[in-house]
Amino acid sequence: MPEFDVEGLRLTRDGDLEETITDGVEDWKLESRDFFLISRSRWFAEKMIDASPFSSLEDAISFARQLWFKESRIQSWLDAFSGHSHLFRAIRYAPGSMMREMLHWDRKYRAKFGFEFITSTETWLSQEILDEVKVRYENTLVVELDIAAREEFKLIEHGLERLWERLARSQIQEASVETGEVVPDSVEKEAVVSSDNSEEADSAGQKGSMLSYDLNKTPDENEYPYSGMSPDKKNAWHLSMWATRYLNP
Repeated sequence: MPEFDVEGLRLTRDGDLEETITDGVEDWKLESRDFFLISRSRWFAEKMIDASPFSSLEDAISFARQLWFKESRIQSWLDAFSGHSHLFRAIRYAPGSMMREMLHWDRKYRAKFGFEFITSTETWLSQEILDEVKVRYENTLVVELDIAAREEFKLIEHGLERLWERLARSQIQEASVETGEVVPDSVEKEAVVSSDNSEEADSAGQKGSMLSYDLNKTPDENEYPYSGMSPDKKNAWHLSMWATRYLNP
Protein backbone atom coordinates (compact mmCIF):
# COMPACT_ATOMS: atom_id res chain seq x y z
CA MET A 1 0.00 0.00 0.00
CA PRO A 2 1.42 3.41 -0.88
CA GLU A 3 2.34 5.81 1.91
CA PHE A 4 0.67 9.16 2.35
CA ASP A 5 1.79 12.23 4.24
CA VAL A 6 -1.13 13.40 6.36
CA GLU A 7 0.44 16.83 6.72
CA GLY A 8 0.31 17.21 2.96
CA LEU A 9 -3.48 17.11 2.86
CA ARG A 10 -5.24 20.27 1.80
CA LEU A 11 -8.91 21.02 2.42
CA THR A 12 -10.67 22.90 -0.35
CA ARG A 13 -14.00 24.68 -0.37
CA ASP A 14 -16.49 23.21 -2.85
CA GLY A 15 -13.55 21.49 -4.44
CA ASP A 16 -11.28 18.52 -4.10
CA LEU A 17 -9.18 16.98 -1.42
CA GLU A 18 -5.67 17.57 -2.67
CA GLU A 19 -2.37 16.03 -1.67
CA THR A 20 0.74 18.06 -2.22
CA ILE A 21 3.15 15.17 -2.71
CA THR A 22 1.18 12.30 -4.27
CA ASP A 23 -2.05 12.23 -6.24
CA GLY A 24 -4.94 12.82 -3.84
CA VAL A 25 -8.64 12.07 -3.89
CA GLU A 26 -10.05 14.01 -6.79
CA ASP A 27 -13.74 13.81 -5.86
CA TRP A 28 -13.63 14.63 -2.15
CA LYS A 29 -15.61 17.75 -1.23
CA LEU A 30 -15.38 19.47 2.13
CA GLU A 31 -18.51 21.21 3.37
CA SER A 32 -19.30 23.49 6.28
CA ARG A 33 -21.09 20.51 7.82
CA ASP A 34 -17.69 18.91 8.47
CA PHE A 35 -16.75 21.83 10.70
CA PHE A 36 -20.26 22.25 12.12
CA LEU A 37 -20.07 18.72 13.50
CA ILE A 38 -16.88 19.74 15.29
CA SER A 39 -18.31 22.96 16.71
CA ARG A 40 -22.03 23.74 16.76
CA SER A 41 -21.34 27.34 15.85
CA ARG A 42 -22.49 27.92 12.29
CA TRP A 43 -20.47 31.14 12.15
CA PHE A 44 -17.31 29.26 13.13
CA ALA A 45 -17.96 26.52 10.56
CA GLU A 46 -18.49 29.02 7.75
CA LYS A 47 -15.34 30.94 8.64
CA MET A 48 -13.33 27.72 8.57
CA ILE A 49 -14.68 26.91 5.12
CA ASP A 50 -13.93 30.44 3.90
CA ALA A 51 -10.31 30.05 5.04
CA SER A 52 -9.84 26.69 3.33
CA PRO A 53 -7.69 25.19 1.99
CA PHE A 54 -5.32 24.61 4.90
CA SER A 55 -1.80 23.44 4.16
CA SER A 56 -1.64 21.18 7.22
CA LEU A 57 -3.41 20.16 10.40
CA GLU A 58 -1.25 22.62 12.33
CA ASP A 59 -2.31 25.38 9.95
CA ALA A 60 -5.99 24.56 10.50
CA ILE A 61 -5.61 24.46 14.29
CA SER A 62 -3.67 27.72 14.33
CA PHE A 63 -6.34 29.48 12.28
CA ALA A 64 -9.11 27.96 14.40
CA ARG A 65 -7.42 29.16 17.60
CA GLN A 66 -7.16 32.73 16.30
CA LEU A 67 -10.75 32.60 15.10
CA TRP A 68 -12.10 31.14 18.34
CA PHE A 69 -10.33 33.34 20.87
CA LYS A 70 -9.85 36.61 18.97
CA GLU A 71 -12.71 36.94 16.51
CA SER A 72 -15.64 34.86 17.75
CA ARG A 73 -18.60 36.68 19.22
CA ILE A 74 -19.84 35.37 22.54
CA GLN A 75 -23.00 34.14 20.84
CA SER A 76 -20.83 31.86 18.71
CA TRP A 77 -19.35 30.40 21.89
CA LEU A 78 -22.84 29.82 23.29
CA ASP A 79 -23.92 28.14 20.07
CA ALA A 80 -20.97 25.77 20.39
CA PHE A 81 -21.68 25.12 24.07
CA SER A 82 -25.26 24.16 23.24
CA GLY A 83 -24.03 21.15 21.29
CA HIS A 84 -22.90 19.42 24.48
CA SER A 85 -24.37 18.04 27.65
CA HIS A 86 -21.32 16.59 29.36
CA LEU A 87 -22.76 16.32 32.84
CA PHE A 88 -25.98 14.72 31.65
CA ARG A 89 -24.09 12.19 29.51
CA ALA A 90 -21.68 11.42 32.34
CA ILE A 91 -24.65 10.27 34.43
CA ARG A 92 -24.83 7.16 32.27
CA TYR A 93 -21.44 6.06 33.57
CA ALA A 94 -22.00 7.03 37.20
CA PRO A 95 -22.89 4.57 39.96
CA GLY A 96 -26.47 4.73 41.17
CA SER A 97 -25.51 6.60 44.32
CA MET A 98 -23.99 9.41 42.24
CA MET A 99 -26.63 9.84 39.54
CA ARG A 100 -28.97 12.03 41.53
CA GLU A 101 -26.11 14.26 42.67
CA MET A 102 -24.84 14.72 39.10
CA LEU A 103 -28.32 15.59 37.87
CA HIS A 104 -28.61 18.11 40.69
CA TRP A 105 -25.32 19.80 39.72
CA ASP A 106 -26.22 19.76 36.04
CA ARG A 107 -29.35 21.79 36.77
CA LYS A 108 -27.61 23.99 39.33
CA TYR A 109 -24.78 24.90 36.94
CA ARG A 110 -27.14 25.78 34.08
CA ALA A 111 -29.33 27.83 36.40
CA LYS A 112 -26.36 29.93 37.49
CA PHE A 113 -24.46 30.38 34.23
CA GLY A 114 -27.13 29.91 31.57
CA PHE A 115 -25.18 27.43 29.44
CA GLU A 116 -24.12 23.79 29.52
CA PHE A 117 -21.14 22.63 31.54
CA ILE A 118 -18.25 22.17 29.10
CA THR A 119 -15.28 19.94 29.86
CA SER A 120 -12.71 18.00 27.89
CA THR A 121 -12.70 15.29 30.57
CA GLU A 122 -13.93 11.95 29.24
CA THR A 123 -17.60 11.40 30.12
CA TRP A 124 -16.94 7.99 31.65
CA LEU A 125 -14.84 9.69 34.36
CA SER A 126 -17.99 10.63 36.23
CA GLN A 127 -16.36 11.30 39.61
CA GLU A 128 -13.77 13.62 38.05
CA ILE A 129 -16.49 15.52 36.21
CA LEU A 130 -18.59 15.85 39.35
CA ASP A 131 -15.61 17.19 41.29
CA GLU A 132 -14.82 19.60 38.46
CA VAL A 133 -18.30 21.10 38.24
CA LYS A 134 -18.39 21.64 42.00
CA VAL A 135 -15.17 23.64 41.85
CA ARG A 136 -16.10 25.62 38.75
CA TYR A 137 -19.54 26.45 40.10
CA GLU A 138 -17.87 28.87 42.51
CA ASN A 139 -16.51 30.96 39.62
CA THR A 140 -17.98 34.22 38.45
CA LEU A 141 -19.58 34.22 35.01
CA VAL A 142 -16.60 36.06 33.56
CA VAL A 143 -14.16 33.42 34.77
CA GLU A 144 -16.37 30.47 33.93
CA LEU A 145 -17.10 31.68 30.41
CA ASP A 146 -13.37 31.86 29.76
CA ILE A 147 -12.79 28.36 31.15
CA ALA A 148 -15.68 26.92 29.15
CA ALA A 149 -14.35 28.51 25.95
CA ARG A 150 -10.90 27.01 26.54
CA GLU A 151 -12.39 23.58 27.23
CA GLU A 152 -14.51 23.86 24.10
CA PHE A 153 -11.45 24.66 22.01
CA LYS A 154 -9.76 21.48 23.27
CA LEU A 155 -12.75 19.61 21.84
CA ILE A 156 -12.49 21.58 18.58
CA GLU A 157 -8.80 20.75 18.31
CA HIS A 158 -9.51 17.07 18.86
CA GLY A 159 -12.29 17.22 16.28
CA LEU A 160 -9.93 18.69 13.69
CA GLU A 161 -7.44 15.91 14.37
CA ARG A 162 -10.14 13.29 13.80
CA LEU A 163 -11.27 15.06 10.63
CA TRP A 164 -7.72 15.00 9.27
CA GLU A 165 -7.40 11.30 10.09
CA ARG A 166 -10.65 10.57 8.29
CA LEU A 167 -9.57 12.49 5.21
CA ALA A 168 -6.22 10.71 5.17
CA ARG A 169 -7.89 7.30 5.40
CA SER A 170 -10.37 8.23 2.70
CA GLN A 171 -7.44 9.13 0.49
CA ILE A 172 -5.79 5.79 1.18
CA GLN A 173 -9.11 4.03 0.49
CA GLU A 174 -9.50 5.69 -2.90
CA ALA A 175 -5.90 5.01 -3.88
CA SER A 176 -6.25 1.38 -2.84
CA VAL A 177 -9.35 0.94 -4.98
CA GLU A 178 -7.51 2.33 -7.97
CA THR A 179 -4.60 -0.06 -7.45
CA GLY A 180 -6.82 -3.04 -6.64
CA GLU A 181 -5.50 -3.45 -3.11
CA VAL A 182 -7.64 -4.77 -0.25
CA VAL A 183 -8.40 -2.24 2.49
CA PRO A 184 -9.12 -3.46 6.05
CA ASP A 185 -12.71 -3.15 7.24
CA SER A 186 -11.60 -0.81 10.00
CA VAL A 187 -10.76 1.79 7.40
CA GLU A 188 -13.99 1.31 5.50
CA LYS A 189 -16.05 1.75 8.65
CA GLU A 190 -14.38 4.95 9.79
CA ALA A 191 -17.12 7.13 11.24
CA VAL A 192 -17.58 10.77 10.40
CA VAL A 193 -16.75 13.36 13.01
CA SER A 194 -19.78 13.62 15.26
CA SER A 195 -21.07 15.45 18.31
CA ASP A 196 -23.06 13.50 20.92
CA ASN A 197 -26.62 14.50 21.74
CA SER A 198 -26.91 16.85 18.79
CA GLU A 199 -30.68 16.73 19.21
CA GLU A 200 -30.25 18.77 22.38
CA ALA A 201 -28.50 21.63 20.61
CA ASP A 202 -31.58 23.65 19.73
CA SER A 203 -33.24 23.38 23.15
CA ALA A 204 -30.06 24.29 25.00
CA GLY A 205 -28.96 27.07 22.68
CA GLN A 206 -31.31 29.70 24.13
CA LYS A 207 -30.07 29.31 27.70
CA GLY A 208 -27.11 31.59 27.08
CA SER A 209 -29.38 34.56 26.35
CA MET A 210 -29.29 35.44 30.07
CA LEU A 211 -25.67 36.51 29.83
CA SER A 212 -24.95 40.06 30.90
CA TYR A 213 -22.67 40.47 27.89
CA ASP A 214 -23.44 41.96 24.53
CA LEU A 215 -23.51 38.69 22.59
CA ASN A 216 -22.65 40.44 19.34
CA LYS A 217 -19.26 41.49 20.68
CA THR A 218 -16.05 39.64 21.40
CA PRO A 219 -14.96 39.13 25.04
CA ASP A 220 -12.41 41.93 24.68
CA GLU A 221 -15.03 44.31 23.35
CA ASN A 222 -17.20 43.50 26.37
CA GLU A 223 -14.59 44.80 28.77
CA TYR A 224 -15.88 48.36 28.59
CA PRO A 225 -18.00 48.22 31.80
CA TYR A 226 -14.95 47.06 33.74
CA SER A 227 -12.70 50.00 32.94
CA GLY A 228 -11.10 51.29 36.13
CA MET A 229 -13.08 48.95 38.38
CA SER A 230 -11.53 47.09 41.28
CA PRO A 231 -12.13 43.30 41.42
CA ASP A 232 -14.82 43.79 44.08
CA LYS A 233 -16.63 46.40 42.00
CA LYS A 234 -16.42 44.18 38.93
CA ASN A 235 -18.09 41.36 40.82
CA ALA A 236 -20.74 43.71 42.20
CA TRP A 237 -21.45 45.05 38.70
CA HIS A 238 -21.63 41.56 37.32
CA LEU A 239 -24.03 40.35 40.02
CA SER A 240 -26.33 43.33 39.56
CA MET A 241 -26.48 42.81 35.80
CA TRP A 242 -27.05 39.11 36.24
CA ALA A 243 -29.85 39.68 38.75
CA THR A 244 -31.46 42.19 36.39
CA ARG A 245 -31.59 39.60 33.62
CA TYR A 246 -33.28 37.08 35.90
CA LEU A 247 -35.73 39.45 37.59
CA ASN A 248 -36.63 41.36 34.44
CA PRO A 249 -36.51 38.88 31.54
